Amino acid sequence: MEAAGQRWIVHPSRSDVIKIWNLSDLHIINAACAVRDIERDVETIRNDPYSFWLGGGDYCDFIGYTDKRFDPDSVADWVSVQDLSRLGDVGYRRIRDMLYPIRHKCLGLLLGNHEKKYLQHKEQADRQAWLCQELELPANGNLGYCSIFDVLFVRASCAEPTCAWSRPKGVNRSKTQLKMRVFAHHGAGFAQTPGGKLNRLIQFMQSFNADLYFCGHVHDQVGRREPTLGCNADCSKITKHERLGLISGSYLKTYAQGVCTYGEQRGYRPTCLGAAWAEINPETGDMHGTI
Repeated sequence: MEAAGQRWIVHPSRSDVIKIWNLSDLHIINAACAVRDIERDVETIRNDPYSFWLGGGDYCDFIGYTDKRFDPDSVADWVSVQDLSRLGDVGYRRIRDMLYPIRHKCLGLLLGNHEKKYLQHKEQADRQAWLCQELELPANGNLGYCSIFDVLFVRASCAEPTCAWSRPKGVNRSKTQLKMRVFAHHGAGFAQTPGGKLNRLIQFMQSFNADLYFCGHVHDQVGRREPTLGCNADCSKITKHERLGLISGSYLKTYAQGVCTYGEQRGYRPTCLGAAWAEINPETGDMHGTI
């Protein structure tokens, strides 16, 4: 687990609403990957000055020809036979190129189980660090498999919102409107029912102290609001603190024309394609999830 420090989002107006996207479970290399949906969401983030993002893991479908799960019919057309001998290099370069246009809006990159297994077995653990470096992230931008980090929202004179990895010049603590703690985990488990997936999200929210929770892995979109009650400083008034949890969807189709996927063989439910995101109003502290 990584305690990944702080990021600052500087924005110009009291009425600004900031979006944080979780781009998770892209699974490029797989023939059933919804590439156009990835390109659409990347373009949306790039063109929206109020959108920022984090990478949720499983960027590539790292299932090589030596893997018992390997199915040549499930490999994307752009992957050559020669590419199968260097899948890590090919996959990471492809995902680097896809995410490069929005690198300046990235809050960090998680490691997914596909990357973890491939890099572990192929002795290429530095590939994740390479991707972070290529996307111009500092050391604490590599979130590992599980991470907690703070996002500080600051209103200041600027043309449009920007992300900084150290306290911006001229910005002191008194100018911070909102400090939000984010818990991010690639996700875990094999739940197929909506209740099972929701239970996994609730377990994260009950086990870790944060304001906003992101996870993926189960290829579904689920949201949960968890209020907690307490009291003010002198215990004279009951207060409420709301936390928001989001499971992001996937870009890997369960059923695709001309492809017999692993999910199809298992009879899994169709996948919710695309990403989930949280909308934050730094002035009021209000949070809303979109799934």
